[in-house]
Amino acid sequence: MEGHLSDDMTALVSKVESEIKELRRLKYSCSQATFVGICKAIGCERSDEELMALSAGFRGGIGCSYNEGPCGAFAAGVMALGMYLPKDNAKAITLSHELFCHFKRRLGTVICGNIVYLHGFGECTRCCLCVGEKVTELLYREHVSIQKNNKSNNV
Repeated sequence: MEGHLSDDMTALVSKVESEIKELRRLKYSCSQATFVGICKAIGCERSDEELMALSAGFRGGIGCSYNEGPCGAFAAGVMALGMYLPKDNAKAITLSHELFCHFKRRLGTVICGNIVYLHGFGECTRCCLCVGEKVTELLYREHVSIQKNNKSNNV
């Protein structure tokens, strides 16, 4: 992670990472594990079933297109940013670009098939964690109200 993070931020990132790892262990796709993991950890009124359905099509670079589509985890991160900033499209776009640059710097590309070609499918969880960490950091930095989205979350 970049820079010094507060204890609250560190705890929230840890919660997101834990959710994502568990969902990947349960064989969720990268897009679903990332989107559902972020939403469960940060808080969301939608059911896991709805979140899974919303993110299903991004698997394998959008519909398993692999070589042509963006990483499903990356696409899920962009979706999460938009979901938590519904009244500020300009901010969601700016943060999505920041996520894009961060992801590309860390993985070398945002194209699913290129990541798989360079690193194998073993990197999919790393992609999920990279996105989960950065999206959490961005939302926290932008003071998105985490508590109002998840009343049981004390972060």
